[in-house]
Amino acid sequence: IRDYTLALQRGTTDRVAASVQLDHYAGDLDVKVEIPELKFSATAPVDRSGHAKLDLTVPGLALWSPEHPKLYTVVFTAGGDRLEERIGFRTIETRGADILLNGQPVFLRGISLHEENPLRGGRATTAAEARQLLGWAKELGCNYVRLAHYPHNDHMARVADELGLLLWAEVPVYWTIHWDDPATFANAR
Repeated sequence: IRDYTLALQRGTTDRVAASVQLDHYAGDLDVKVEIPELKFSATAPVDRSGHAKLDLTVPGLALWSPEHPKLYTVVFTAGGDRLEERIGFRTIETRGADILLNGQPVFLRGISLHEENPLRGGRATTAAEARQLLGWAKELGCNYVRLAHYPHNDHMARVADELGLLLWAEVPVYWTIHWDDPATFANAR
């Protein structure tokens, strides 16, 4: 399994769109998506480009929010390959100047932080260091954190999901941006 996407379909709270990309076409093969906690599973065939799409109705999904950061273990399998992720399902949209989380306006209370360990110096690169930094934000009453200036380690997003923190993560173009360079645009995309 090279890549996947899994998200609520726009305007729904129980319909999930999934897409799984394998490294290559391996003949007749199905991709399976499971949410064991909900006793849910579905399969889809892989096409000749190694791609499978699923349109799923998943009853009983509890939505993720800062107050109730519900995460589900989602299991993807294809042949002998298996991938597990912890995923929170939520909707985010705007209406005028309001940001809506799960259809309700949300007021962002937060801080901006760098991926730095304040106790030893240097980059914060482990899940424990992300938990320390984001835990402090949570103790301050934050429901939101802006990850300053650059893409942070994946631990930041995973721990933020666990703790109930919304994130503003930046694309990988910052500071000396060459706006007229097609490679810069491709990197941002």
